[in-house]
Amino acid sequence: MDAEAMLAQDLCARLCHDLVGPLGTVAGAIDLLADEPEAGELARDAAAELRRRLKFWRAACGAGTGPLALSEVGSLLEGMLAGGRATLDLSALPAGAALPAPVAQLLLVAAMLAGEALPRGGTVRATAPDGGWEAGLRLRPVGRLAAWPASLAPVLEGDGPGGPREVLGRMLLRLAGLAGWAARLEPGTAGTEAAAALLLVPVESAPADSGSNESGRS
Repeated sequence: MDAEAMLAQDLCARLCHDLVGPLGTVAGAIDLLADEPEAGELARDAAAELRRRLKFWRAACGAGTGPLALSEVGSLLEGMLAGGRATLDLSALPAGAALPAPVAQLLLVAAMLAGEALPRGGTVRATAPDGGWEAGLRLRPVGRLAAWPASLAPVLEGDGPGGPREVLGRMLLRLAGLAGWAARLEPGTAGTEAAAALLLVPVESAPADSGSNESGRS
């Protein structure tokens, strides 16, 4: 099967997985409305969660996304990382910065991926290695048992497995290619309470040996 078709199928599977929980809660609450007054509040909470997830996925992967301020990026990711157990720290990035759509989408997906490296929760710290986002972004998951999925490194090299579990890494690679950026894990930066940093850099700033990352292969 064509690689882009496989990516679309796996992304669809991931979306369905993320949305089915809140939808099931809404449906169950509606069934209880006649007998349980608090079911209405449960349904409203689930509907708000569903709306939040839809807004995120539309901004991260949909067509028509415009430039996003960092504050908008933070709002879209609120409650989304590691099932709500992790937060995104953007305080080290220039206040008031606005990212062009391709870079904003790249950051959104990278942050979601970093959240998956925090099974016990924690913080995804975003920094700009040279002070401004134009030279690149660095995301580091910090928290207990922080670790990237074993499949991520080969996925970023364009050689990893396919499937819904790997779809964020493959989508990251595709978005990086569209933005003219590269994505790679920074060697030697893992610690006892932090995973290795994920680097997002413009292609002209990327090391020569990371050329496979820019290709956008999935």
